[in-house]
Amino acid sequence: MEIFIDEAGQFTKHTGWSAICALTLPHREVGQARRKISYSTKDWPRAPNGELKGGSLDVDHLRKLSDLLFERGALLHLSAIDMGIESDEGLAVHKNLQCESMTRNLTEEHHPDVIARIWELRRTLERMPMQLYVQTVLMRDLVASVIEDTTLYFSQRRPQELAIFEWTIDAKDPLKVTTHEQWWLDTVGPLLESRGRTKPLKALADPSADYSFFDKSFSLQKELWHPHEERKVVDGYDIRKVVIDNINFVDSRTDVLIQSIDIFSNFFRRLLNEHVSDPEVARCLGRNQIKRKIDGNYQSASLLSLSCDGSERFDSIGGLIQLMGQSGRPMLLPKRTSSKRGNIKSQVKIDSVGRSKAAPVRLG
Repeated sequence: MEIFIDEAGQFTKHTGWSAICALTLPHREVGQARRKISYSTKDWPRAPNGELKGGSLDVDHLRKLSDLLFERGALLHLSAIDMGIESDEGLAVHKNLQCESMTRNLTEEHHPDVIARIWELRRTLERMPMQLYVQTVLMRDLVASVIEDTTLYFSQRRPQELAIFEWTIDAKDPLKVTTHEQWWLDTVGPLLESRGRTKPLKALADPSADYSFFDKSFSLQKELWHPHEERKVVDGYDIRKVVIDNINFVDSRTDVLIQSIDIFSNFFRRLLNEHVSDPEVARCLGRNQIKRKIDGNYQSASLLSLSCDGSERFDSIGGLIQLMGQSGRPMLLPKRTSSKRGNIKSQVKIDSVGRSKAAPVRLG
């Protein structure tokens, strides 16, 4: 499968909600999707550089794009944070805890080169502007969600898609990988690997769920190091092969699918910031997401906080968030009435993240 990622917003206080979004397509649908989008949008408004931009489009454009990608089997993942209600002190605490956790368990048993490299990564994080740090946290949440949802979803429908994950990310600088992007590349593997200590990848324990392609490409056995326990050999998957070995940072002007995810992320951000209130926008955004119902409420997007609760911000848009969640694709195939999602497939851990009823989840 191929995954396309872009963000919307500046991740600063005065801009309110900011978002990072991912569009996943089966490999054999990518070329057809590009051709269909290029043809269908030839008369759409464009930016001066020729790009499709969500800010120039209306709900009819969004509906057509959503329908086109639905026919191609697309999945959409959305993660967002309201920077307007985050506290400077709380964000600094969150970042400092991340810095300290990077070096907390280093000992003399570690090779000097490893120690030096980890301290170098920590110092890079300490110098990182807060808005880039927040983007990094949301990116980790998004990638973890994409991996888990796509393995569950395609194991039932197109298991061959699980043989390779290809990631295409909108580049901040078309001429080089930035310091922020390189830091993320260097740390996403260890950060996702640690997730499995408390939140392992879930799988369907059902005969119709085919993980053979995924296992053949990515499964491994590894000695799991722990600072306070005996080392042990565990079964997992190779996060480097899943993510890091197949990432490309591209100029959005060259890829209509990156431009497409820009459209979705822009409309999503406008919905959260109450710049649009049309229920059809929520339905169009939700159509390609995975439908989820938690505690009796639908919410497919991941709404996060690093320093506060922020539930009161949802009084006015909670209904649209519910509508978006109700409009999604089912995770399970029709006529399947139950699933057992307990088979551990990896050793990956991200910051404590989840989803709740029309309210942001605090990352602490």
